[in-house]
Amino acid sequence: MAMTKHLTLALLTTLSFAALASAQDVLTLDDAIALGLAHNRTVANAALETNKADEDIAIARSHRLPSFKIQAQGSQLLRPVDVTFARGAFGTFAGIGPVPATDTNITTPARFSFVFDAQVQQPLTQLFKINLNVKLTEATREMDREQLRDTRLGLVDQIRRVYYAMSQTGSALDANTQTLAMLHEIDRVVARKVSQQIALSADGLTVQSRIAQAELTELTLRHRLATQKEQLNQLLGRDLRTAFDVEAVPAPSFEEIDLEVAQARALAERPDVKEARIKVQQADIARKIAATDAIPDVGLVVSYLSPINIDGAPRQIATAAVQAQWEPWDWGRRRRTVASKAVAVTQAHNNLTDVEQRALVEINSGFRRLQEARFGLRAARAAQDSARENVRVRTTQYTVEAALLTDVLQTQSSLADSDDQYQQALVSFWTARADFARARGEETR
Repeated sequence: MAMTKHLTLALLTTLSFAALASAQDVLTLDDAIALGLAHNRTVANAALETNKADEDIAIARSHRLPSFKIQAQGSQLLRPVDVTFARGAFGTFAGIGPVPATDTNITTPARFSFVFDAQVQQPLTQLFKINLNVKLTEATREMDREQLRDTRLGLVDQIRRVYYAMSQTGSALDANTQTLAMLHEIDRVVARKVSQQIALSADGLTVQSRIAQAELTELTLRHRLATQKEQLNQLLGRDLRTAFDVEAVPAPSFEEIDLEVAQARALAERPDVKEARIKVQQADIARKIAATDAIPDVGLVVSYLSPINIDGAPRQIATAAVQAQWEPWDWGRRRRTVASKAVAVTQAHNNLTDVEQRALVEINSGFRRLQEARFGLRAARAAQDSARENVRVRTTQYTVEAALLTDVLQTQSSLADSDDQYQQALVSFWTARADFARARGEETR
């Protein structure tokens, strides 16, 4: 009984120190997810892609408006420019006669000259293609948004996995600390019995060997926990040296899940399914754009031309015109382009069907894994309770010399294994639940 009291006191002391340590800057899973979504650099870059898409849409829309072009040219004449006006070139008038009265030659010497040209053009029939390009760019923005959602979902899944792994490592470290306390108490009892010559020295060496192994395990677990903290800090976009602790893995919740509802949600919300639908839309718009190549390009053009320092040339030339351009014979190029784009539309539809089928396979598989994790957790909990009771019984029996040391150590080892298996089963359950949430396209915990 004395050994049991000492062991209980040691465990309480260990748990008290663990509770003080865990109270220092505890990071909850919800806070970790919020920090990651706000500060992760990969998510930030994906968000910037959507900003770029907004600018691309504004650029595409600007092509609907009139375009302004200004061109200026300064040049040096290499030889004089001669302009000849024949007699009467401007007509013959009563009382004046022909204008000019004789053949007149105007010469511009070889000097510096300047030509200014300004033009405003408003597209008309091109607006059909421009509007389709705007829609195509808007579809690209929707694609970027879904890729951002996919990046966010992937980040949340990574954070959950690392967080649960840290919780498991922390629980294993606590269990190993309790094991060390138990082994130290057993070592004290064995040392007393050896001194009383009622136990063999080999028993003491066996216990000390177990203590050394437990101390090595503790060091390994602390190193693993440090690595996992760095990984989580990196996912959260924080300094890798930021110190924090995590909560213990929460108790499992076994709410019922409607598989058909989950399947419908996955097909409606998953980013990869939405991306496949957007690709169908993009392919159809691209086919329509190719078809508009058969429409002549017609636009309104207003231009202004001013030659400067050129004698005999008009000083100002202003025109307004309807400009048309069309390629009547293209050797079947437009028709084949439209046919190629139509094939792309069919391919996009086939890809959408494949993506939807893969999504259903993933949601069904995740549902089955979650069910298996639930039953595995229940089995691990029952085994843990049984192993803990065996340790209590064997420890009490050894105290009253009704059991061998090897029996105590064996039950203690079985308890450590069952504790580890329970923690693994608990983390496997929450990981399966997180994977199932991602398969449905959810970001929430």
